[in-house]
Amino acid sequence: MTLRTVLSNLTLMLKLTTKKENHMGQSTPYVIYTRNFKTRAKQIGVFAEPTRKYLVDGEVNGGKIKFKNLAVKQTNRKTATNKLLSKGLDFTVNVLGIAPMSSAITMKQNIVSLLKKSGRKVINYSA
Repeated sequence: MTLRTVLSNLTLMLKLTTKKENHMGQSTPYVIYTRNFKTRAKQIGVFAEPTRKYLVDGEVNGGKIKFKNLAVKQTNRKTATNKLLSKGLDFTVNVLGIAPMSSAITMKQNIVSLLKKSGRKVINYSA
């Protein structure tokens, strides 16, 4: 199973999940995105965060996500992303979708599970 197939299936699941919850009360929308590090080990991180930090003209912007993620490099936190960035590795950001918090967390868990099963090295294990 390729990463593209996994991500397209999950994007479809996300669209189906969000349609059900659009009629409920307003909740903070979360963006689900991946950080693909350019290494031989094909390391990837899956994240779900509130969209308000990443909005540009009312839309979630992958470039803004990457810019904010690069700022992690200057912090003293010991994270997998920080370690990879300190080695000088570059990464790409893929925005998978937007959903309410409960759906976003569920999607993140499912994506992490599928990526592990497909043999990718997932850098964040707490889903």
